[in-house]
Amino acid sequence: MMNIPDIKHHLRRTMRERRSQIPELLRQEQSLAASLLAEREVLGPLRHERNKRLTVFIYASFRDEPDTSELMNNCWKQGDRVLVPKVAGAGRFELHELKEAGELLPGAWGIPEPAEHTGIWPENRWPEIDLVVVPGLAYDRTGGRIGFGGGFYDRFMDALQRSEGGGAGAIIAALAFQEQILTDCIPMEPHDFRVDLLFTASGPIYINESSENLCLRNPRKGN
Repeated sequence: MMNIPDIKHHLRRTMRERRSQIPELLRQEQSLAASLLAEREVLGPLRHERNKRLTVFIYASFRDEPDTSELMNNCWKQGDRVLVPKVAGAGRFELHELKEAGELLPGAWGIPEPAEHTGIWPENRWPEIDLVVVPGLAYDRTGGRIGFGGGFYDRFMDALQRSEGGGAGAIIAALAFQEQILTDCIPMEPHDFRVDLLFTASGPIYINESSENLCLRNPRKGN
């Protein structure tokens, strides 16, 4: 019987292949629909609920990932603060505030990242983040997620939780193709985190009641 790391390695390979086979037009259509529904059904109500413009962390999409550009554009149109990660050293990244898409340039491994002149969002202000949109290869309906194996987001989420000091904290979401959502549960290890909701072309999938109510959530960590 395979152990969890072996199962995850096999799942990553399978899901990379599955995602690469999604036609480009379908990827574009799903990304756009998911982003528009995210704005209408989650971000808009969240602004109203919190009575303020939002601070949103969004990864810069690459190759055949769900395209986050429309999600970023919607946030800028609403006056939200958009934070994007930039690799800053071994296994970690720092957050930069972007004012427009033109501030994204090819970085490590060709992944778009903030230009040098963009301002760093200091860690002591991370508790101000309202919503985090993370990348991934696959998700399940319990919030399980499998990433790319580098551990960047596991470490970021751990640091984010520490900075929040036990408060309500940010809502953790992912922009996902329908083909990335599994019926079986993804094996989780203690360092893995769960998402609160999935932005999909058919509308948001709320993982738990607290994420649907846009308030406190169930624990993010794996069991």
